[in-house]
Amino acid sequence: MLNTLLPIVSLAAEGANPLEHVLDRPWFQTQGGFWLLSNNIIALLVTGGLMLLIFPLITRAYRRGEHVPTGTRNFFEAILMYVREEMARPVLGEHTDRFIPFLWTMFFFILLNNLIGLLPFDVITAHKFGGTATANIWVTGGLALVAFCFWQFHGIRANGLVNYLKHFTGGAPVYMAPIMIPLEFVGMFIKPFALAIRLFANMIAGHTVLAVLLMFTTMAFGAGLAFGWAISIVVILASVAMMCLEIFVAFLQTYIFVFLTTLFLGQLVVHKHENHGEEAAHPDVLHPRSGDLSGARIADAPRQAGMHMGA
Repeated sequence: MLNTLLPIVSLAAEGANPLEHVLDRPWFQTQGGFWLLSNNIIALLVTGGLMLLIFPLITRAYRRGEHVPTGTRNFFEAILMYVREEMARPVLGEHTDRFIPFLWTMFFFILLNNLIGLLPFDVITAHKFGGTATANIWVTGGLALVAFCFWQFHGIRANGLVNYLKHFTGGAPVYMAPIMIPLEFVGMFIKPFALAIRLFANMIAGHTVLAVLLMFTTMAFGAGLAFGWAISIVVILASVAMMCLEIFVAFLQTYIFVFLTTLFLGQLVVHKHENHGEEAAHPDVLHPRSGDLSGARIADAPRQAGMHMGA
């Protein structure tokens, strides 16, 4: 873990801007300044390659008839089962198996990008590769756009265009339409915007705080060797604690992104009459009013959403 801190320490020793460790850097760009390849693009490609390598390998045993997971396969299955049974099924009900491949893919793609950003690739590649792709607003915006298009497409597919457009009234009387339609329309775009900003802000904030914290070592040594060593010990200990917090945040922000994506999807594709059999097993599922396609909210979703916004 201390090796992860070395690239930022070296930047501090050079008097560099601490954001140099956080921001994306180009590999190749056109004369007009358009980035053809950058650190974050490479990280995204590496993440995609890892997923294409890992998951076929861990599913090979299932195809051979070995259904009891062990070792690494047990670790991944525990996460997969949690996402399906605890995050998706209470919201999506009988639609869970239909949409879970997308949610699993989104979950592990974000998680691996979050974790790769914590590894010391800056040292290994002399600052040619490193950083966190999900600390780039363009990356998180792209993920949010994919999620937005996914739930809108399936919302139209599940309800038909006419019924889909009716949900903009929020189930309110017709005379409320001039107020409800603009509010619902704006809210439709606020959802992906909130997804993008939340993931971006939380990922870049931790790295920035860590970089600034380690910059204190250079400032301390400027005041004297003894003072510099005393401050450096405190800073390194605090940085290790901060790195542990970053690992927790990597998992937490992945959970929040996928949970809210599932919730927004459920609001458009789950109908009142579809989950009668689910109510006994999942009494915390609320269903929309007749004619209102904004349902499938978890009972304490407002409280959880508030917590997620704070996170």
